[in-house]
Amino acid sequence: MEQNIILNSLETTGHLKGSKARRILLWAIAIVGYYCWFQALYNNIHHGTIYPYVTPKDAVLFISYNFVAIAVIFVMNLLIVFKINRCKNMRVKVFLDVILSFVGLVIVNWAYLLIHGLFRPTHIDWTGTVLNNIIILLMAEAVYYFQSYKESQKIAEEAGRKIIQYKYDALKAQINPHFLFNSLSLLSSLVSIEPKKAKKFIIELANMYRYIMAHEGSELTTVDNEMEFLQSYLQVLEMRYNNKFKVVFYGEAPGGACIVPYTMQLLIENVTKHNVISSKSPMEVTVTFSHDQITICNPVLPRPTKNTSGIGLRYLKGLYASHGKEFRVINDGENFIATIPYINNYSFKTSDL
Repeated sequence: MEQNIILNSLETTGHLKGSKARRILLWAIAIVGYYCWFQALYNNIHHGTIYPYVTPKDAVLFISYNFVAIAVIFVMNLLIVFKINRCKNMRVKVFLDVILSFVGLVIVNWAYLLIHGLFRPTHIDWTGTVLNNIIILLMAEAVYYFQSYKESQKIAEEAGRKIIQYKYDALKAQINPHFLFNSLSLLSSLVSIEPKKAKKFIIELANMYRYIMAHEGSELTTVDNEMEFLQSYLQVLEMRYNNKFKVVFYGEAPGGACIVPYTMQLLIENVTKHNVISSKSPMEVTVTFSHDQITICNPVLPRPTKNTSGIGLRYLKGLYASHGKEFRVINDGENFIATIPYINNYSFKTSDL
């Protein structure tokens, strides 16, 4: 356990360091690219050509004198926007960024005059340096607010997903006791009439609740795991409805495909909740597996019921949407069809029971 924690910590640290190094490299490339673009623009405006140098040596000297100053101004603006000024109010932050940026520009220009003046007479084109500073500051502000917007979107999506998950957990908390109550009622009648069937019923019920406990708090499960749970659930339903309820399966799910836990149980439960199931009206549900989804279809044989809120289906839609998938249901009056998309390449954990 401790070894795993240490390894995970090292992997995380390595990932963070690698990410930071990539960001530094990208900004360095951006600085070089910006310098080339701005110097060409400045030369074209002032000299009418992007290469006004007489000899290559003049070009190298000019670039060496100016690149360092522009790079310092670039880094200074990045530090001001991303590190130094942490004000949350957008207008105040922009105002302070501008003040700090131009104060820094004056300091850099004076330092440039002081350092280069020690070797040879020099001057500064203040118009050019101000234009340069404005462009860099605008670029930094644009990147900062784009990142802030993406982060706020991510936080909002995560908060929405947690709300949906919380509501779904509340829904499961209501479903499980209700199902347990019905199951125990049926079991009490089977014990005295059909002891063998009652024993089988207890085994399947135990398998179901083992699955429920193992997936407590899990966001996803494999289709194979869900099917093991569903088979136990269907055994219970078949005994409950005396074989007047049947589910037929077609095809197979691809290996590793995942779905939200209890999805199929909730859909099958909805079939029994909202439809008449009797010897005159037996129910047959078809479950079809394809390469990218599961389709559950049942005939609509409505029975009077007060519980038609559809809350479970709405939460399922929200949960699948939080994973970038669309959970769909269609009720044309004759058939009710639910389409469950697979959610692949997702790591999840379950309890060992």
